[in-house]
Amino acid sequence: MNQLPLDLDRLKISLCDSLADVVARIQASRALGCALIYDDNGHFVNIVTDGDIRRAFLEGKHVDATARDIHEIKLKSTRPTPITAHVGSTHAERIALFRQHSLRQLILVDAHGTPVDIIDHQDINSTPAYVNQRFTAVVMAGGFGTRLRPLTADTPKPMLNVNGRPMLEISIEKLISYGASRIFISTHYLPEKIVNHFGNGERFGIPIEYIHEETPLGTGGALSLLSSRDDTTLVFNGDILTTLDVSMFLAYHLRTESAMSIAATQYSFQVPFGVVGSTGSQVTHIEEKPKFSFLINSGIYFLSPSVLASLPQNGPYHMTDVAHEQIRRGANVSCFPVFEHWLDVGRPSDYDLAAKLF
Repeated sequence: MNQLPLDLDRLKISLCDSLADVVARIQASRALGCALIYDDNGHFVNIVTDGDIRRAFLEGKHVDATARDIHEIKLKSTRPTPITAHVGSTHAERIALFRQHSLRQLILVDAHGTPVDIIDHQDINSTPAYVNQRFTAVVMAGGFGTRLRPLTADTPKPMLNVNGRPMLEISIEKLISYGASRIFISTHYLPEKIVNHFGNGERFGIPIEYIHEETPLGTGGALSLLSSRDDTTLVFNGDILTTLDVSMFLAYHLRTESAMSIAATQYSFQVPFGVVGSTGSQVTHIEEKPKFSFLINSGIYFLSPSVLASLPQNGPYHMTDVAHEQIRRGANVSCFPVFEHWLDVGRPSDYDLAAKLF
């Protein structure tokens, strides 16, 4: 196979490459958000995107999955093969493909079907409606941080320093970089420490307002105090650190027309003993130290305005209550798997790990 140009060579993966390799290629592609799969004979097989990786997690794949696993899942999706255009196609033909298929990228191929270039939606001013949208963010920062005492004796947990900066500041700056247009911070414990640091947001170039809970209301209860509920809103626990691509999460929420989207991260544990399977008293098998994996609630959500409008106005209300009510109503509540770093800083060991990961 002829050597690919440098920009495409960075995106090249083989079917046996690990999920980590695939993610690295996608991240290296920056705005393109994709990698290119080639078989053992050097022939182009398929394109893999951020969404394909997350779909693999939903299908139960783990970090030890390969590009072949992802490709097999993609073949069962609504778009099993890549949308391509000949390198000699016209500008109008390319625009038509972008609009017809709501593409984020288009692969240009030669007469043999080999990729020679990739066009991003921004290159031809054909950005899908669900991409690069603005949003309001609500950061929950009212917890006591009891398990981190004495560190939190006079400091709210989200204001603890990680490598010299408050966790909350790290998260807020990331949210701004992903397109947050304004931020609300929910406070309860030592609120002045937070308000004095962030003020009205002028120093950060974004309006910051505060929701103060005299008594803890739960995340859903705090949201009922918002002064405005007209925007798509990100809800983010203030004691979380993550490298989650929030723009991808928002695009997924909008593209799927979800009322509520829950970011979920994979949690695994291994039973330290052999597990005995039986029917009555008859042993059927013994599984040695089995490992179980689940998608768990990461404490990060996107909510549509209709959900905010439906929140009760009195008493404690938790996000699990919000989700259950939307499910009861028949609304679309979707799951967005997180494969990026995610850490709930709840214990001293987590706090020590935060400095290494972030």
